[in-house]
Amino acid sequence: MTERYGSVMPRFLMGWLLGLGGNAIGLILASVLLGNDFQINGAVGFLISLVVFAILSGLFTWIVLKFLVRNAGSIVALTGLISTFLALLVTSLFTDGLDINGWGWVWGTLIVWVLGMFIWLIPGPWREHKKVGS
Repeated sequence: MTERYGSVMPRFLMGWLLGLGGNAIGLILASVLLGNDFQINGAVGFLISLVVFAILSGLFTWIVLKFLVRNAGSIVALTGLISTFLALLVTSLFTDGLDINGWGWVWGTLIVWVLGMFIWLIPGPWREHKKVGS
């Protein structure tokens, strides 16, 4: 008898939704901890910013990883941090849901990145790459 984790939702979508939840928690936590330096502006603005941030974060991670692997393989660990900063920058510039100022850029990036890394450590079917069957 085999289990079919992907029968309801593809693994990549489950992983992306987990990441979206982690990003939401990270953005909210940064807002609570940093006050005026990292502000969320309304529920609708936050939701739009969250989706834009999540998409950009994934895109920038892919782009930065490609660049770093080709040019400086030893600093690949910085991929997530650089991608988080770039995604926050573009999201802040092009949406009304986030206002980041001063030290909010540094601390906000670190908070969102660390929480995102923590969320990705949660085990689940979206992480398993075993062959099912035979």
